[in-house]
Order: sequence, then structure tokens, then C-alpha cells
Amino acid sequence: MDLETSNFSFFPFGALFCLTLFCLVAVRIYTIRHRERTSAHNDSGFTSILKSRVAKGEIDEREYHRLKEFLSK
Repeated sequence: MDLETSNFSFFPFGALFCLTLFCLVAVRIYTIRHRERTSAHNDSGFTSILKSRVAKGEIDEREYHRLKEFLSK
């Protein structure tokens, strides 16, 4: 790259900037989607706890359904 001539181009820097920007946006979109996916799985955590309590006999079926409705709101 010769800085004294008028043939010097900033194209490689612009291309690298655009590529870096694209990668950052892609990573951000991935993290947002991954966060939504994991939060959907965490919502079912209380149902597994309730199911284990039903299996142990700590609560009955009627109370299980009532608590499930209450916690899903």
C-alpha cells in the first residue's frame, strides 16, 4: 500500500469493518434466540418439581393441577 499515490484504497478496511459488524450482529441474534429457548425450558421447571412431589405422595392430583394453573399464570 503506497500512501503517496492516489491509488490507496480504504476498501479492505471497510470490508473488514462490515464483516466484523455482521459477525457481532449474528452473535447477538444467536444469544437472544438461545436465551429465549432456555427460558422456555426453565418455565417447565416447576412442573417437574410438582410431578416429583406427586410421585412421592406429598400432594395429590387435584392439588397438582391447581398449583400448576396457579404457577403458569
